[in-house]
Amino acid sequence: MKKKTILYIGGFELPDKDAAAHRVLNNAKIFRDLGYNVVFIDVVRNSKRENINLDSMHKKNVQGFDCWSIKFPSSITEWIRYLTSIKFVKKVAENYEEVKVIICYNYQAGAFVSIKKYCKENNIKLVADCTEWYEDKRLIKKIDTDLRMKYLHKKIDGVICISSFLSNYYKEHTKTLILPPLIDLQEEKWELREFSNKPCNKRIFVYSGRPGKHKDKLNYIINALSELKDNNSYIFKVIGIKKSEYLLYYPEHTAILEDLKNLVIFLGRVSHAESLRHVTSADYVIFLRENKRVNNAGFPTKFVESITCGTPVITTDTSDITKFLIEKENGFIVEVDNTHKLVRKMNYILDLEESKVKEMKDNCLKSTVFHYKNYLSETQNFMEELNSLSNK
Repeated sequence: MKKKTILYIGGFELPDKDAAAHRVLNNAKIFRDLGYNVVFIDVVRNSKRENINLDSMHKKNVQGFDCWSIKFPSSITEWIRYLTSIKFVKKVAENYEEVKVIICYNYQAGAFVSIKKYCKENNIKLVADCTEWYEDKRLIKKIDTDLRMKYLHKKIDGVICISSFLSNYYKEHTKTLILPPLIDLQEEKWELREFSNKPCNKRIFVYSGRPGKHKDKLNYIINALSELKDNNSYIFKVIGIKKSEYLLYYPEHTAILEDLKNLVIFLGRVSHAESLRHVTSADYVIFLRENKRVNNAGFPTKFVESITCGTPVITTDTSDITKFLIEKENGFIVEVDNTHKLVRKMNYILDLEESKVKEMKDNCLKSTVFHYKNYLSETQNFMEELNSLSNK
C-alpha cells in the first residue's frame, strides 16, 4: 500500500536555520511515525544558487524527508508572486501520488486562498500550523494577519495550534490539535547534555534569542540584575544580540551596562549548537514576556530547549508555560509589572544552595515531556477526525 502524502509548506528554512524549521521537522516525525509520507516546501534565504527561484526548485533530503526549496523573495516582483502564486505547490504535488493533506505554516493570506481552492478541487484536506498572532501595525501585514487569523483559518479542515489560547479561539469553528514546540531526543545534539564547570562559583544566567523591543523584555532583566543585593555573584550571557544592537533599543542603559561590564556578556549570534552548549552549562535560562496576545498565542521554543538541555527556566506566566513549569522543581515564575517583586525573587534565586540548583537541573534532564513521540496519540485522533470530514 502506498503511503498517503502530506505537503508541509511555509517560510521556514530546513534543517535548522530557525525555530520554525525545528518545529515543522519534529511535527513531521509524528506524521511519519503514523504512516504518512511528509514532503516539505521551504525557502532558501541569501542563496547564491541561480537555479533556486520561484520557477526552478531545488530538492534536498532532510532527515529522510524530501524537501523542495524555493528562493526567498528579494524583489517586489518576487514578493508579489510569492504572496499570491501557488504554482510551485502544484509542481511539487505532481511528483507524488496520494497527496491527502496540505499543511500551511503561518502562510500568507493571498496564496492561502488559492491553496484552499486547489485543495477543494482535488479532495485534499487543508490544515494550518499556527504558532503566532502578532499585533502588527503595518497596514498590509495587518490586513494579511487579520484575514488569515480571523477568517481563513476558521474555514478550513483543521488548525494545529502551538498554544491553548489559539485552540480555544478556533475549536468552535474547526478541528484543532495542540502541539507545543517538540524535540526528538534521539537527535545527536541532545546526547551532549552534561553539566559544565562554572567559573568562580557564580550563578550563570543565559538568555538566547532575538528579543527586538516588544517580545522578550531583555531590559527588565538588565534592570533587575543591576539592583541585586550582591551583583557580583552572577554572570549573565546574552546570546543572539550584540551590545550595540541592544543599546539601539535601550540607549538609556549605557551607564548600567558599563557598571555591569564584567557581569553582562553579549555574545551576538552563534550557531544553534553553540547556543545549546551555553544553555546546558548555565544554572538558569531567563526570559521575560508581558501578558499580551502575541505572547499568549505563541509558545517559546527556548523554554522547550532549556528544559531538554537540563536547565531550569526563570520566566513569566504567559501562554501554556505553567502547564510545564513547576515552581522550584524546574524553574520559577516571576512578575514583570512590579520591579520590587522581581528583584526580591531574583535575590531568592541567587541565594539557593548549589544542591537545590543541581536537583532542579536533574529534574529537567529526566523530563521527556516535549519528546515528539508523546504526541502520537493526539495527532492520530486529529488525523482520523480530519479524514472523516467532507471538504470545506
